[in-house]
Amino acid sequence: MKKVLILAGVHGDEIGGVMIARELRGWIEGKGIQGVKVIPEVNREAVEIRERASPIDEEDLNRAFPGNPNGTASQLLAHNIFQEAKDYECVIDLHTYGTGGRCVPYMLTDLEKDFNVELCMRVGLDNAVQTGGTSQQLFLELSNRRVPSMIIEAGGAQWLRQELDTVEKVLKGFLEGRSPDGVRFFNSYQWFSVEESGRYRPVVPPGTKVQEGEVLGYLEDEPITSPVHGFVLGVKMEGFYDAEKDSIASIAEF
Repeated sequence: MKKVLILAGVHGDEIGGVMIARELRGWIEGKGIQGVKVIPEVNREAVEIRERASPIDEEDLNRAFPGNPNGTASQLLAHNIFQEAKDYECVIDLHTYGTGGRCVPYMLTDLEKDFNVELCMRVGLDNAVQTGGTSQQLFLELSNRRVPSMIIEAGGAQWLRQELDTVEKVLKGFLEGRSPDGVRFFNSYQWFSVEESGRYRPVVPPGTKVQEGEVLGYLEDEPITSPVHGFVLGVKMEGFYDAEKDSIASIAEF
């Protein structure tokens, strides 16, 4: 069985993951590390135009797995990727936090499966979050076939260099077999939104513990408070908040 598959660019607008994957591929080639394959631009047409979905059929590739060899362009691509990915010992899918936001780097996977817990401990990013998530995502469909797999979320709309460097450093350590320091596990998380649009100013950065009722930021001049006691994974950056498509924060609950 092949060892490690690292993917990025499943969503074409998440360029932070693409940047990490490109740099990792060059580093792996320079080191002569065997058994690792990196695909930096899985959904190439979407990456080229910096759009989440494929410009060919407007489908979200990460809602198309395990794919269909006789389906749309995205379903065919999903099928081809899945057929290759299922033969690896583990799969890591690099993503970037949503439009207009930023996050502390974290691993997202089905922690109810022991082999995914083990993978998180081997990779060693500080935070791992449980999700049973939306079906037809690559990491979930692979997990259902007992292939250890995860998404790594990092960076944000500006693919902030510090967060990306953290992920790159951790993945290099994982590929070289170094022992990580330890992982904080969360059993669930939620996206938090409000119904009104307007100018938003966050006051709590990612990676912060918050109490229920604590102020996360201000929409216009109104305080927006946390609905739970938890750990802030990601936040909406300062700017216009669109209630139809944005989230104020994602919070892992204690």
